[in-house]
Order: sequence, then C-alpha cells, then structure tokens
Amino acid sequence: MHELDQIKAPVASYVDDFHRQFASILATKSEWLEQAIQHLNASTGKKVRPILTALMAGLVGSREPSPKSIDAAVLLELIHTATLIHDDVIDEAKTRRGQPTLGAIFDNRVAVLMGDFVLSSALIGAIALGDLRIIGIVSAIGRELTEGEIRQAESADLVRLDEANYYEIIYQKTAVLFRSCAEVAAITMEATPEALEQAIQIGTALGMAFQIRDDIFDYYRSDVGKPTGNDLREGKVTLPLLHVLLELQAEGKAEPYLQLLEDKPITDEAVERLTALAFEAGGIDYAWQKLYSYIEEAKTLLRTFEESPYRSSLLALADYIASRTH
Repeated sequence: MHELDQIKAPVASYVDDFHRQFASILATKSEWLEQAIQHLNASTGKKVRPILTALMAGLVGSREPSPKSIDAAVLLELIHTATLIHDDVIDEAKTRRGQPTLGAIFDNRVAVLMGDFVLSSALIGAIALGDLRIIGIVSAIGRELTEGEIRQAESADLVRLDEANYYEIIYQKTAVLFRSCAEVAAITMEATPEALEQAIQIGTALGMAFQIRDDIFDYYRSDVGKPTGNDLREGKVTLPLLHVLLELQAEGKAEPYLQLLEDKPITDEAVERLTALAFEAGGIDYAWQKLYSYIEEAKTLLRTFEESPYRSSLLALADYIASRTH
C-alpha cells in the first residue's frame, strides 16, 4: 500500500467522495474543458490538502468528518488547482510533474480561461455551501495567493534579502491554503474555539514546511515535478541560498554572488555557482532545520489531542510532508 494510502485510511471513503464531488462540480459541455479536467486530475499531485481537511475534521470533531467537511475540501482544492494553472501560464512552464501543462497542450490564452472556469466553480460552490465564515475564507485565499506571488516576483527583481519577508511570502503562497483546510475542517465540525485555533496553527505549520521542502527540491538534480534550478533562473532567492547570502552580507562578502542575481537573464553558470554555494556554506542544512522545526511544531500541537486514528494519520502526514520526494 502506498504511504499516502495508509495515511488516508481512516477517511478513505470521504476522500473518495471528495474525488466524485470534485469531478461533478467541474462537469462541462466543452470538449476542451473536459479534456483539461481529465489532464489536471492526472497531473496535480497527491491531493494532500483534501486528506488534511478530512483528517483534521475527524480529529477536532472526535468523529467521522461531516459531508460539509468534504464540500469545503472540494472548494479549497478547486482554488489550488486554478492557482496552479495560472502559475504555469505566468512561468510559461511547459511541464508539471513530468506532464505537459495546459498552456503547452492548448495555449496560454485558453489555459487562463480554464483557470478562470475552475476558480468560478469554487466560488459557486462556496455560495451553495451557505456558510458565511467559509465563504469569507475561500474569498480571501485568492487575494493572499496573488499578493504572495507578486511579492515574490518583486523580491526577485529587487534581489531583496530578508528572511522575515521570505516566511511571509511562503505563508501567502502556500501555507494559507493548508491553514484554510484545517480551519474549515474545524468550522464544519463545530469545533471549540480552542480546537479551532490549534487546527489553524497545525495547518499553517504544515504548509510552511511543505513550501520549504519544495524550495529545497530546487537545489537537487532529480525528477521532482519541475526543472531543478528553476527558482534561481527566475531570480527567486529561497531559504537555502537566502541564509547563506545574509551571512555573507554581514561579513561584506556577498557582492560577487549578488551580481550573479542582478545580471539578467541569469545564466546556467550562475545557477551552478549559487547552487554549489547553498550546499557548501550550509544553506541546505539550515533549510532542513527550519523545515523540521515547523514539523515538530505541528506534531506537538497534534499530540495535545486524544489518541485516535485521525491523530495517528496526521502525525504520519507531517512526516510525509517532510520526507516526500516529489
């Protein structure tokens, strides 16, 4: 059995319901859209966020997740999917996880429209759910994700070296979705205010760890679903290199490396030198330490809940996020 299948075992039937509802809400009369949806289902990963939502609902409710929890998980995954489509257009990416992007199959004009279709489906579903708190959460996510992407592009253009700024950006880009999954799970199960706050903190910590793991991937030569060195080629200074450059800056030794980032377009040779620097000067090790600090934060909070299959699976999910290879 695949590791993620074991993790989702306590909520397997609810995850199956999620997949059925996800397909149903995207039903369309357009052949292109139907083709796109089938392609997305095959290329958008393991659906970690819906699994998190279902498990968190079971944890805070001390019972099986409610149908409303799955409805909310569908909405959040629709927003995530729309974001991936639009991100690929912005990055002019030709592949994702080894599969061609919608922009490569059709063109970027059509891909943008398909992303808009998915996003609109999420908003329709949110209204149908009829819970103003969830509608508010779903509506706010788009703003956070967009601002996070803009801030990252801005920081890359200005070669801004600021670790606090980095954490704010990855919260907006990634952790806000994990936080929202945990938050709506607690809301749909009518959790106590204390349990709701704990769920939010757990979701946020897992999301921060998830993005740092993605950023570490960029420094390795392997098939991780996107070209390695891609962030550096775009001038994005993520945690492994950021930590090293900040240390060098404090010593007055960063200028030669900053010049490599300021000279656009960034060359393959520059990517090689900066990648080697991140390894040799301890940046990769530092990023791993930060990743595991977020994982431990989530696991410490999880252990405050009573022992249950949901808690066991969420602890295993935290380990999976840290150790995943794609």
